[in-house]
Amino acid sequence: MSSATRLLERSPYLHEDYSSDLALFPYSAKRIAAIVILVAAALALPMVATDFIVNVVNFTLIAVIGAIGLQLLTGMAGQLSLGHAAFLGTGALVSSGLWFHFELPFWQAVPLAAVAGGLVGLLAGIPALRLRGLYLGITTLAVQAIVAVAGLKYQLYLQRRYGTGADLNVPRPNIGFFTVETVRQWYFLLAVIALVGLGFAANLARSRLGRDWVALRRREVVAESLGVNVARQKLVAFVLSGVFGGIAGALLAYYFRNVSIEDFNLQLSVEYLAMIIVGGLGSVQGTVYGAAFVTATPFVVGEAVDRLGLTKSLGANLRGIELGVFALAMMAFLLFESDGLAGVWKRLKAYFVRWPYRYTSLSRGSR
Repeated sequence: MSSATRLLERSPYLHEDYSSDLALFPYSAKRIAAIVILVAAALALPMVATDFIVNVVNFTLIAVIGAIGLQLLTGMAGQLSLGHAAFLGTGALVSSGLWFHFELPFWQAVPLAAVAGGLVGLLAGIPALRLRGLYLGITTLAVQAIVAVAGLKYQLYLQRRYGTGADLNVPRPNIGFFTVETVRQWYFLLAVIALVGLGFAANLARSRLGRDWVALRRREVVAESLGVNVARQKLVAFVLSGVFGGIAGALLAYYFRNVSIEDFNLQLSVEYLAMIIVGGLGSVQGTVYGAAFVTATPFVVGEAVDRLGLTKSLGANLRGIELGVFALAMMAFLLFESDGLAGVWKRLKAYFVRWPYRYTSLSRGSR
């Protein structure tokens, strides 16, 4: 039997050697077919969907990129962060500032924004060497406040010097000789960046660094006794969180083509925290589920209110309704489904794949 035939016929749940046990994505005929269908659907989406739907998907992809950083920091390393918006705001301001000062194009500004986000993450991670839990979360709030004040002063400086309006306007992004103009072109660009980020996070989760983060999340004292450099791993987690936040902030700046530090507030940080809680703490695929849920909820709520003819009576309170949905969803998942939407999907898949053996889990050892 050829190796290709064995690849298609073997079960992804039976590991015959170490290579199959360590594989990032065990292949089988059904999974290959599912991948082909997903790729075809992703390529066809911008061709058949309206501009509104593609816009929502683009918002979701940017949210996925930003949420990966918080998932690495809070979901995997166990370091509570309530100021993730500071990293996004840093990336947005740095990318726009590089355009005003040096006219750096998009493909150069985004990596530098990632570096700036990583530096802010490093500064935010220094208090984590001595603090943990709620005290660390309060410290990240202080970092966000500092970034907001400094960012506002820098924004006012750019407005006075370059005569811009209330917001900082940046040009359309260009990559070499290609300029990204339509939402459908943005879709393919954001999809590639999001896939690279998700692949990086998935590989990182099964690396030595990922295992160190798991030990750190369980109990710091035990992790240190096992030889984990707790201080270094905390700082690495904060830096990577800042890098992904900086990339997402720069993408937001160029997607909307304007920047205001006031948009990167505590509410945005709470929304990103909701993404990883609803999606599933520590789950890379849960990052996608949570980002889609939190991003699409305002549009779904608004559409439901409009379809029910309640716009006149509830239109003024629409934002409050959206926040209420977020709060209820977070409480529900924390109380009844700690693994989030990723856990729901895992159990649903187990039910159909292993029926009638309903109590058999499809997951490898739970971390």
